[in-house]
Order: sequence, then structure tokens, then C-alpha cells
Amino acid sequence: MGFDSYHPAVLLAFFTGAIVLCVIVQQPLFQAAGFASAALCLICLRGREGWKTVAAMLAVLAVLACLNPLFNTGGETVLFRYFGGRPYTLQALAYGASTGCMFATVMLWFACYNRMVTSDKLTYLFGGIAPAVTLTLTMVLRLVPSYQRKVQQIVQARSCIGKSSARGGLRQRAEGGALTLSALTTWALEGAVTTADSMRSRGYGAARRTSFAKHRFGARDAVAAAVLAVCAAVAIACLLGGGAAAQYIPVIAIPPLSPLGWAGFAAFLCFMLLPSAIQVKGDLTWRFLRSRI
Repeated sequence: MGFDSYHPAVLLAFFTGAIVLCVIVQQPLFQAAGFASAALCLICLRGREGWKTVAAMLAVLAVLACLNPLFNTGGETVLFRYFGGRPYTLQALAYGASTGCMFATVMLWFACYNRMVTSDKLTYLFGGIAPAVTLTLTMVLRLVPSYQRKVQQIVQARSCIGKSSARGGLRQRAEGGALTLSALTTWALEGAVTTADSMRSRGYGAARRTSFAKHRFGARDAVAAAVLAVCAAVAIACLLGGGAAAQYIPVIAIPPLSPLGWAGFAAFLCFMLLPSAIQVKGDLTWRFLRSRI
């Protein structure tokens, strides 16, 4: 009932548009709205774990903002000097905050994407066009969580027989880590061969192979796609028309939003908040239906 239940093409179109818009926009109000929307979407999807991720991204934003003036000395307002007169400028700090906000927002949207666009949806979208590339990409995207789970299993199994990698001296811990890595590598290679043979035996990539798909492009998908398209078009028109202009170096110049800018901001905000609105609506509907049982 949430946004993740929509057609995979709508999901992919949204995340592509959200990431592109958040990368190209530099106006602080737009960037703050993008970060808040991504954070809200992740919290709706992951709850308490989402709050931890948002807090981590805020820390990354602060670190990037503070580090940027160390490498970029542009700007006319010097806050202080270090290392024999090297300037630490307000403009570079503001530009670093803008860059950090963009990076954190994109990371949050990728976290939402990883939660909503599963491997079966990705295979449905691109399996018929490029089956080999789709299979490879799907396997790569699942490598990190799969390897993390397997490492935990290996470590727990070794701990049960008294060979924990956390015990002993430095040499013993290094040998335990090497054995864990060797077991993980062996498992990964065997799994890759097994997966390839299994997919080949099922005719994956064959010219006349048919496949089952549970995804159907319905009326609600069409409505969501139309809303996203209109909002994206208005936001892009605002950006191209200079309605969201911002400059940080050598001076900070952020003009007030014009009518075009406010229209673009409203469209931008509507675009970014659509998944959260649908997710909240679905959760409320589900709780209401459960309360009537």
C-alpha cells in the first residue's frame, strides 16, 4: 500500500529525478527541502534505523562543510588564518555546507532506493533488454549485505568451537581474520558458479524465454507518473530560468526567490514529498483497517 508497491518504472523515474535534481540545485532552501524530504522518506521506511542513518548523514554534512575551507581558500571573508597565514573563509565554509548537503541527500535517496527497488523489480525493468548486464548488476548490489551476513555466520561458527578472531595476540587475530576471509572467498566463488549454472539451466538470456511478472501499470501508477512529470518539468524550468540561482565563491550571493522561484520550489517540494505522502497514507489506511477487524 506504500510507494514501494507502485510500478517499478515509476519508482525508477522518481529516484532518478530526485537524485538528479538534488545534484544540480544549489539554492539553500531547495537543498534543505531535498534533505528533509529524503530523511522523512527513509524514516517512514525504516523507522528508528532511519533516524540513525539521518544522524550519520548530518555528521557527514558537518565534516564536509568544515573540511572544504582547508582545501578551498576562495572567498573574501576570512574567519581566521592557520599554518602561517592560510585563510579559512566564510564563503568556502558555505560552499562546503552546500556540497555536504548535496552528498548527504543523495546518500539518503540511495538508501531509500535500496529499500524500495528490489532485485526482482530491477530484473523486471531491464531483464528483457540486457539480461546479462541486469543479472550482473543485481548480483553486485546484493554482494555487500550478503557478504556481511556470511561473515557474521563464519565468525559465530568459529567462536562456537573456541577459535574466535577476537582472542589471542595480534598474530592469532590476524590468522583468524585470514581464515575468515579465505572461507568467505571460497563461499563467494562457489556461489557465483552455482548461480551461473542455475540461471543458464533456467534459460536466462535465451531469445525465446518467457518470464512471469506481477507488476502491472495501473491507473494509480499513471497518476503518480503524471504528477512526477509535471513537478519535474516545473522545477527544471525554474532552474533553467535562474529562479533558484545561488553563488558562494568569491562572494555569497543568494537572491530572494522570484515568483518563478517559488513555483519551482513548490513543484520541487511536491516531487520530493510524494513518496512520503503515499507511504504515510498507506500506513494510516493499514492501521485503520486493522482497527476494524
